[in-house]
Amino acid sequence: MMQSRREFLKNVGKVAVAASVASAIPMSVMAEAPVHPYAYAKLDPEAVADLAYKRFSELGGCCVGVVAGLVESLAATVGAPYTEFPVKMFQNGAAGYGQNSLCGCLGGAAGAIGLVCDKATSSALLKELMAWYKETNLPMYDRGEKALAQVVPGSVNCIDSLSKFFAASGVSSMSDPGRIVRCSCLAADVAKKTVELLNAHYGV
Repeated sequence: MMQSRREFLKNVGKVAVAASVASAIPMSVMAEAPVHPYAYAKLDPEAVADLAYKRFSELGGCCVGVVAGLVESLAATVGAPYTEFPVKMFQNGAAGYGQNSLCGCLGGAAGAIGLVCDKATSSALLKELMAWYKETNLPMYDRGEKALAQVVPGSVNCIDSLSKFFAASGVSSMSDPGRIVRCSCLAADVAKKTVELLNAHYGV
């Protein structure tokens, strides 16, 4: 239905008033975009590991579990902009991004590190994290539900790490509770190591 001339002018007037009010608000009052890299504060590696383990099941996977462990801990410590960060965007990292490629734990850690570090630092910390992952007997995390087996991944790829775990544990299905516990523990381990690297880098 077409607007009458009176209705049209009324609506134009409303838009003009809204624009006038917005222009009168000082720039200092308006929300400022966060500057990268985001501020970092010392975190407790064990507490972050516990949170990553918990969020693995609550949010759906290793990638988002690691990110949530760090980002939600920083939200509680630092506040904004972490309080507004959409951690669920990392839910697509599960099962090697659905392709059995890069372990989602490492993908999540890369995202979290990238939030708080410049490019050069991110590259250096990721190199150290991935070397640790490939060479360490994992998972180590144990808060009542211990993984059925530990293995040295030897690779950063999900399929390689999981294949070794399947062979060592006798588990053969992604839906097996043993596999889920194992990957939850792995998310906790990677989140913990990431915090240790960040704390050391920032000297906190």
